[in-house]
Amino acid sequence: MKIVVPIMPRSLEDVANIDLDRLAAADLIEWRADFLPKEEILTVAPAVFEKFVGREVIFTLRMSREGGHIELTNEEYIHLLKEIASLYQPEFIDFEYYSHKEVFEEMLDFPNLVLSYHNFEETPENYMEIMSELTSLSPAVVKMAVMAQTEQDVLDVMNYTRGFKTLNAEQAYATMSMGHLGKLSRVAGVITGSCWTFASLDEASAPGQIALSAVHKILNILEE
Repeated sequence: MKIVVPIMPRSLEDVANIDLDRLAAADLIEWRADFLPKEEILTVAPAVFEKFVGREVIFTLRMSREGGHIELTNEEYIHLLKEIASLYQPEFIDFEYYSHKEVFEEMLDFPNLVLSYHNFEETPENYMEIMSELTSLSPAVVKMAVMAQTEQDVLDVMNYTRGFKTLNAEQAYATMSMGHLGKLSRVAGVITGSCWTFASLDEASAPGQIALSAVHKILNILEE
């Protein structure tokens, strides 16, 4: 299981102040560009990708309804994804599938898509249907992040992940239960087959995220 650490710069100065030594244990960096005003994203992008040259980067724009900090039309969303993809070739482009399903076909030429589903309210009853639809589209990674209301929600997400990975060995999955109850799911990839976990430095990008130093220690113990 690889560790992803989100960065959330709000200015060029924030990018310059990122301490790369503190990110040494991260396998991938997720640039959450939605913490910037939309008109500044392409201005700040060169500094971000220069800062992380040689590192694997996931480019993510998360709308407010998905737990993010920006509002974009489908056209603005697609434009920014395509500009970043063509100019900087990040290892992965995150695409929030159900929020922008109408324009998904415009991204079919990109082989490195992370198809995401986020639910900050619950673990939906149709979780398996959602996971199945995203799997059928064969992205680079299927990402499912849902809120855990009960212990059973956490166990269900872990069990569903293991089942889908068993049946679709070539497909990569990154799944997690959010919130305090869901912390166990964030370090259980050795059992479930989840390929990524998201850890935080100073600021969590989602409820229940564990600090990078702690995740690194836990995974070393579980995977040794």
